[in-house]
Amino acid sequence: MFYEYVVVAIAAMLAGVGTGLVGLSAATAMVPLMIVLCPTFGGEHGAYMATAIALASDVLGSAVTTAVYAKNKKIDLKHGWLIAACIIGMCTVGSIAAYFTHQEVLGGFSLILCVFIGIRFLVSPDSKERPEKDAKTKLTIKEIAVSLFYGLSIGFGTGFFGSGGGMMMLIVFTAMLGYERKTAVGTSTFIMTFTALIASVSHILIEPTIVLECWRFLVLAIVVATFFSLVSAQFANKVKGKVVGYVTGAILLVLGLSMIIINNIDKINVP
Repeated sequence: MFYEYVVVAIAAMLAGVGTGLVGLSAATAMVPLMIVLCPTFGGEHGAYMATAIALASDVLGSAVTTAVYAKNKKIDLKHGWLIAACIIGMCTVGSIAAYFTHQEVLGGFSLILCVFIGIRFLVSPDSKERPEKDAKTKLTIKEIAVSLFYGLSIGFGTGFFGSGGGMMMLIVFTAMLGYERKTAVGTSTFIMTFTALIASVSHILIEPTIVLECWRFLVLAIVVATFFSLVSAQFANKVKGKVVGYVTGAILLVLGLSMIIINNIDKINVP
């Protein structure tokens, strides 16, 4: 049992670092570690429970990260209100659908996503920064379409998988809506504070066992993730974007590959 607490603490630490650095959702790092290394999360709905804990740890972690970026004036909802509304509206639907999905689908997706995002940051450590958008500029037809499509998709994915929402929001905000990286991170973590709250509550209501049997893991994950989110967010606002990208990419790539190997070690035939 003590071993599992150590694993959850390490997973929460990595999740907090990812949230503070680039606005990654906690489940990107937490779910792969927990479902592979903790027997508690290896049952029929183990991945679902691990996802709920990760989402819960995202709430305060995203909130303190948002506070740091807000202090540095790096949040812009004047052009992101539509996508925020779509994401928040769909995440509950996704969390309900997740309950009826087999855990191998849920866990496997988290492992693959972790590796993919790690490679993305190593190849492109810093998103292209553009001039700040004028607060008085209205959303264009293209921006409305982008906000609706990706907002609904990301919202469902956040609730269903409990991972990837922050990364996807970062890409949409920078590549499609013209946000510079730090503003994109600050805005996405602001949105994640609410989506994580809604999705985690939905998960817990659907599966009360998460609180009844795993409340110690839940509390530990929230405390550790929140602390490291705060520290890493302060660090991210003081260094260059490339440093943040390389650090995040290396951590996620190593984590994802390690978990895939461990998860399939019994399938490797050794002469």
